[in-house]
Amino acid sequence: MTSPDAQLSIWITGLAGKAPFFDKVMSLLACDFFVPVSMSLILLFLWFGTRDPARRNKNQYGAMCASASLGFANFGVWLLNHAFNFNPWPRPFEVHESAKQAAEIVLYLPGDPSFPANVAALTFAAAMGMWLYSRRSSIPIFTLATLWSLARVYAGVHYPLDVLGGAVIGVVIALGTYGLMRLLWPLPAICFWFARKLYVA
Repeated sequence: MTSPDAQLSIWITGLAGKAPFFDKVMSLLACDFFVPVSMSLILLFLWFGTRDPARRNKNQYGAMCASASLGFANFGVWLLNHAFNFNPWPRPFEVHESAKQAAEIVLYLPGDPSFPANVAALTFAAAMGMWLYSRRSSIPIFTLATLWSLARVYAGVHYPLDVLGGAVIGVVIALGTYGLMRLLWPLPAICFWFARKLYVA
């Protein structure tokens, strides 16, 4: 069984190899380091990067929600793939020659399940977690999440439905994390009080 959007994947991955500079850009965006490091630096900046107490407070709660959501999303995808053995279709490069060539040009051949896309689940969970506290601050994280997901589709390691499913899972988990933080109140506030006493918030 292949993903219902296989033809779209074939068309997208067929673009790889036609523009070497664009392939290099997509390779940078698709790799395991550029987006995670960039996102970490953005969250670090949002944590410390403003002198306005009200805005800093929102950003810090957003960063806490984003980080927790990311962790829960990673665990959720792991449960889905390994505990429940949910793996509805192989990765594009395992089925389509154009996707295999794209993966070899742009990235590598991962061995874990295709659906849902873990990168989309993690990054959209983090972006939504920040959005729930500060919409403006979430824009760069949403941008990175979108670029990473699109680059992975271009690289032939995910179908568009994989990243769409991952994004939905990430958003739902972020909403759940936000609700949990409200349910556990004032525990998050106590954590921040200790962090500020230690000059790390």
